[in-house]
Amino acid sequence: MGLCVGLSLIGLVSGCVPEKRGDSSEVNDGSDSGREATSAPEFPAEGEVPAGLLVDGLVYDMTTRPADQVYWTPPSAQARCAAKGIVQEIGPSRLSALGYRAGTPGAALNDIDLTADEREIVVDQFSECVDLVQGIAAVFFGDGRISTRSATCMAKGLGDQDLLRPFVQAWAFGRATDPLAENGALATALLAQADVCISPTALNWPDVRLPGTDPLIDSDSPGGSGNSASPADRPDTTATAPPTAAPPTTAAP
Repeated sequence: MGLCVGLSLIGLVSGCVPEKRGDSSEVNDGSDSGREATSAPEFPAEGEVPAGLLVDGLVYDMTTRPADQVYWTPPSAQARCAAKGIVQEIGPSRLSALGYRAGTPGAALNDIDLTADEREIVVDQFSECVDLVQGIAAVFFGDGRISTRSATCMAKGLGDQDLLRPFVQAWAFGRATDPLAENGALATALLAQADVCISPTALNWPDVRLPGTDPLIDSDSPGGSGNSASPADRPDTTATAPPTAAPPTTAAP
């Protein structure tokens, strides 16, 4: 069963550095902004964008999401740490020349024509500033397909093996995570961690279908995921068993 779980997860994942971030004891969306409506900082139409404005723009892009959507974003302090490092290392003139614009489709950090070395700078700064265990645990948790405990266990195990970087590289390079790259080290680790972290009855994917159209597992058997962010994935506590039919009676002779 661990192999099945691991393969399922593989398909899913196809300077100001804090001295101690603390343990990731709870999977959450990372946000500390209260999801208030904000606008992207306004950049000058021409010329070099000031460094401070570029930092604000990167923080906006890293932490902003639609109010009606739930997915992980780094806390603002961690995002600002990464943004400062990116701007300092790549440079305001270079980012301006490449056309980076905050909140603009097609002009995001992973859209502009950075070199491979510059993208590795982005990966380095993000990895040094952001709690990747928390972030990747949230990715594994998704809509509650596995428990928060299992998701955090998976992420911590990969972090202990220095295998969280591929996820950041996928974001920075604008591509999917490939668990089979680098001799399949990530795929092997995912399989091993799944065997340790996820019990055979932990999957909660009622909408995943096997070739015969049978559900992989019912969300209410053995009990769904009570801490899921998605109500549809939580066990139905209102359901009651059908009444037992009374035995037939025999008419008197």
